[in-house]
Amino acid sequence: MRPGPLLLIAPCILVSPCAIGQDYSTPDQYGFTVESDLVYGIAANYLGVADTLRLDIYKPIGNPDTQRPLVVCAHGGSWLAGCKDEPNGIVQLAQQFVKRGYVVASINYRLGWHKDDYVSDPVAGYPPSLWPEAYRALYAADTLEIMRAIYRGMQDMKGAIRYMKERAPQDSVCVEKVFVAGESAGAFIALATAFLDRDAEKPASCAALPDAPAPYFKCANLTALECEVREWEVDAPMRARPDLGPVEGILNLNGSDARVRGVAAFYGGVPLDALALDWMQGPDTPSVYLYHQTCDGVVLSGAGRPYATISTHCNLGATPWHHGLPIMVGSAGLQQLFSTLDAPPPLLADLQPCDAFNPGLALFECARYGDNGSYHYTANLPLRAANLSGWWAAIATDPDACLSTGQGERSAPLPLAYPQPASTLLHVPDWAGEPIRILDAAGRTVARMRVQGEAVDVSGLSPGIYLLRRERDGLALRALVHR
Repeated sequence: MRPGPLLLIAPCILVSPCAIGQDYSTPDQYGFTVESDLVYGIAANYLGVADTLRLDIYKPIGNPDTQRPLVVCAHGGSWLAGCKDEPNGIVQLAQQFVKRGYVVASINYRLGWHKDDYVSDPVAGYPPSLWPEAYRALYAADTLEIMRAIYRGMQDMKGAIRYMKERAPQDSVCVEKVFVAGESAGAFIALATAFLDRDAEKPASCAALPDAPAPYFKCANLTALECEVREWEVDAPMRARPDLGPVEGILNLNGSDARVRGVAAFYGGVPLDALALDWMQGPDTPSVYLYHQTCDGVVLSGAGRPYATISTHCNLGATPWHHGLPIMVGSAGLQQLFSTLDAPPPLLADLQPCDAFNPGLALFECARYGDNGSYHYTANLPLRAANLSGWWAAIATDPDACLSTGQGERSAPLPLAYPQPASTLLHVPDWAGEPIRILDAAGRTVARMRVQGEAVDVSGLSPGIYLLRRERDGLALRALVHR
């Protein structure tokens, strides 16, 4: 898709008067625009299928700051489904922050994990179970699969952060004021993005493993791809479980880093492995905001396997599905963990009390949990957004944070080249009218042309990575072409 008009604002010099006194806590200050479906990468999902990863960028209208804070958000959905633009999901959180003046990027990430080869009867979808047939997709092949799903999502979020940092001048973003946030499955990904920053912290489950079993039923492999839930026919090559690569992933390795200043996790947590691998300590540990209802029946606020409460007590005749999921540490568990650390990160634990599930009254308790969404949602989102924006305010409004950024430290800042990837026109505003050469990944010249207006026509190029080299001085830009 072609980008919308680009508004160029002269940069503020030294201590920016655009940033001083800017308020990023008051709600509903600004209207906003949304740039939808920008491609930030392509990567293989758990079946080896190419997944085109897209994000939506929310920008405030009327915020004069040229060094705005950025929040990169991840949706929930059990690492199986969900989408960046669900109006009743992550979009509500995105709107809370763009209306306060933030730039917000809501991302899709790779979904899916291998399912069990056999579940003993009775199983979901058959009498006496009342669960829909789709609930077969909740039976994991083993406890390693969710770990791998979180890791892939983390790699994607880091790639999205680098993508957004590279285009920071275009969005009037300060690369030193970047935060991540997520709901449910997305909260696990946001916490991993914030804390898993060394290869020594990589879980063994994310190295090469034996092939996954063949799923017992086709519908067991229900998984979304580009926001569409599909049933997958899984052949032997699709069951391979290769090494998932470095913690930083391979998307948008453009010289920017994926460091963030803060992380917000709404009813999420971390795998138990995170404690053993010491994710929580390090020189770049960000501030942490944790929201959870204490009786959550999907992600336990203390510690345990996801879905344990409703899978055990409210399964309506289905075989419990939580046994194949790993033990996770929720918000209350993380609060307790941080209290034991010698150098804990700054923490705001926004825990909302609710009555714990009483197994002795399971019939009534299951009805209560059913009526309340298993307490797995954000109660009073405006209040939580106020708490979180207040927690982040010191960083978001700091006028000194952006005096020296990753973009400004380059000896010769590269001009903008967007969108990345491009399918028809690649816009290079600073090279208008310049003669250029286009080289393929092997260094061969595949085209010579002049930039027409401010754009280069790449529609005749095969998908891949190219270099655009300006003839007069040899300056080169990377371009990704995708159909």
